[in-house]
Amino acid sequence: MAEFEIQVTELDAGGKDYVFPIRSAWLAEQLSALGAAGEGLSAPASDGQLSVFADKTGPDVILRGRVQGVVVAPCSRCLKPAPITVDSELALLMTARGRGHRPEPGEEDLSPEEVEREFFTGDTIVLDDVVREHLLVEVPMQPLCSESCPGIHVPESVRGPEDLAAQPSEKSAMAEAFARAARQQSKTKRAN
Repeated sequence: MAEFEIQVTELDAGGKDYVFPIRSAWLAEQLSALGAAGEGLSAPASDGQLSVFADKTGPDVILRGRVQGVVVAPCSRCLKPAPITVDSELALLMTARGRGHRPEPGEEDLSPEEVEREFFTGDTIVLDDVVREHLLVEVPMQPLCSESCPGIHVPESVRGPEDLAAQPSEKSAMAEAFARAARQQSKTKRAN
């Protein structure tokens, strides 16, 4: 069953505003349906919101609005939950298909202008896929719980040598000390 539906027959000449809650349970269901592509993503405890203004122009409908919500992803540094706030603008041209409007095209029959449109059949526009796409496209490739996240704590027993974490100026001082030690060792070998 669709979560976000607009009845085209309800639209008059001035258009109509719609506000839908983006339920946390709906988002969780959508994320689990993604399978491996949605691994690690989860829905927050609070709901989001879809606000849309729909305006009918002939058989087509113009939609403008906002998708606002949160998607939780694992932090790419520490793996703790990182809430990603989404506030995305929505602008769509919905084109009617079937029932005397425009014939249902095959994939090869779409013109370049039609590729940029969304389609609906009948008197109902379903926005579920559009809302899901707007929420998912805002999740960064490497989400962070905070910009200052230090990452996973590495136990000292598996940590690398201290010189790997040294600052550039410290590294050059260490390199100089190693070079002196190597020169001293080579002088000692020649003297023997």
